[in-house]
Amino acid sequence: MASYIDIHGNNIPIVSSDPSNPITGEVWYNTTAGSLKGHLYLAAAWSTSGTVPQIVRGGGSGGTQTAAWLAGGLQYPGDTKNKTWTYNGSSWTAGNNIPANYFIGGSTGPDAAGLLFDGIGSYGPGTATYEWDGTNWTTSGAIPAIGPGGNSYTSGAGTQTAAFAIGGIGDPPPARVDRVLDYNGASWTSGESTPLTTAGTASDGPTTATWIGGGDGGPGMSGKSFEYNGASWTASGDIGTALPQGLSAQGWGPQTAAIIGGGTSSAPTATVAQIYDGTSWSTTASMTVKRQNNAYSSQSAGTQTGWIAGGYESSGNTDATEEYQSAGPGTVSITAS
Repeated sequence: MASYIDIHGNNIPIVSSDPSNPITGEVWYNTTAGSLKGHLYLAAAWSTSGTVPQIVRGGGSGGTQTAAWLAGGLQYPGDTKNKTWTYNGSSWTAGNNIPANYFIGGSTGPDAAGLLFDGIGSYGPGTATYEWDGTNWTTSGAIPAIGPGGNSYTSGAGTQTAAFAIGGIGDPPPARVDRVLDYNGASWTSGESTPLTTAGTASDGPTTATWIGGGDGGPGMSGKSFEYNGASWTASGDIGTALPQGLSAQGWGPQTAAIIGGGTSSAPTATVAQIYDGTSWSTTASMTVKRQNNAYSSQSAGTQTGWIAGGYESSGNTDATEEYQSAGPGTVSITAS
């Protein structure tokens, strides 16, 4: 197979903008950026991005690496629980507030069509559902409560018009459930229960191709993952013991290209991340910060590329944002070292 040099020679083109469809191995000098660039095959890696303006722990979130939202949670300073932030791939900007407080409930959806539901009752309504249009939040149909005070550590998947609320813990805890509720854009109805009880499990995908993995649902769930095909749940690849046990595993991506990591910030393995190819899980690059109760991507039609932000790490709450880039061709600046 011919390389870029075989085809084009050793001359480095000088351009004012990056090529729209570069070839792997291609190198050019970008006069606007003032840097030598290349389209190379890159190893999987996490990188630091813009910090959230407030420390946020237990907020809801969704969207991709270049267009996302984060809302609610314990927010410091000020101890607020209803603020919204939007992300453009490099920085966070304040948006309009949620109608009420929200903490460690469920969420899903892209940047201009997000869905937020549940949350511990003592920090908010506990059974509320809110829809985000990219600018404002509106209240939708209430979600049935697991316990007298509402629900927490529920996982979300799907879209604003076809979503799942998966598992969770009743308030007061500690009961975990195998409940799945279906959302049609207006109201919630009972769906197909998961094979094991779940709480704080990672999840993503449309309601016809959802996956769940890890978390703290009871015996065995921390190392397991399951897939849903629109009618029933089946066991999929075994995540194993590399990931820490506990609540708030984070993950995103479709059934054929998912990623999962974190869960208990005090565990020695709390930076470990694993990727899924539709058959089995394997270890990928580790996160730079140990995290739990953080916000993260929700992009059921996307890839393993995504972001995580905020949460609780071993030394306290954090405002840090990290982005994950899966292995493959990518454009980078080339520097001498």
